[in-house]
Amino acid sequence: MQCLEQPARRPLLAGLDDEEDEEAADLLPALSAEEEVVADYRTAGLSLKAHPLQFDRDWLSARGVATIAEAVGRPEGRRVAVAGIVLTRQRPATAKGTIFLTVEDETGAANIVVHPSVWEQADLAARRAAVLVVHGRIQRRGAVVHVVSTRLESAAALRPETSATTALPRMSRDFC
Repeated sequence: MQCLEQPARRPLLAGLDDEEDEEAADLLPALSAEEEVVADYRTAGLSLKAHPLQFDRDWLSARGVATIAEAVGRPEGRRVAVAGIVLTRQRPATAKGTIFLTVEDETGAANIVVHPSVWEQADLAARRAAVLVVHGRIQRRGAVVHVVSTRLESAAALRPETSATTALPRMSRDFC
């Protein structure tokens, strides 16, 4: 009976040439900070480097969209517009059709109240947007601050060019 020769033991990556790896890396363009953050969100749902909306903050501010931190600091009844990544959409059976959203930007999170008439007026892009622009009024109930919406817009629909706002996938947990 013939014995088969045992293969020689070699480390897993033995024989790989580091120079070839460097040449391959030179062929790929470096990602911008915004592209890295969007890639992080697409693959992991978060980034430790930055928040995607900070890259669009100048564009949003020029359109009168406040940060969430600015908005929740405003007085009861004040009109605001905020933008954020939609984290959750909920329509509890006991809420008579009212939908509750949680959105976040680079400064914090906000509770959004959407009455059925506002939800019905919003187009499908806004109802399912990854990043939402919410127009509404501040409502305070003790330490809890809500934005009671009067209009919803998809941030991607508002901005025709590619940006962090338009490149994000929908990541929300939806219960409605």
